[in-house]
Amino acid sequence: MKIHCPLCTYRPHAGDRWICSPGCDTVWNTFETRALCPGCSKQWRVTACPACDVTSPHNDWYHDEIPDEADCHHEEIEELVGV
Repeated sequence: MKIHCPLCTYRPHAGDRWICSPGCDTVWNTFETRALCPGCSKQWRVTACPACDVTSPHNDWYHDEIPDEADCHHEEIEELVGV
């Protein structure tokens, strides 16, 4: 699974930090806990992007690695023609 901002595709780094505010002011990497604050157990539904500064639903940051439909068809054709 890939994690990136749904708007600008920024990929968070291990050193990136978010703050539970309003809340308990705990600072942590929200992707280590799937947006659950380790200080007060507040479940965050949105996450701000450090790059574009836009807030998006936290779950929208998670992207499955599904091959492009065109890539799938290309591989199927190669198998059929024996390339």
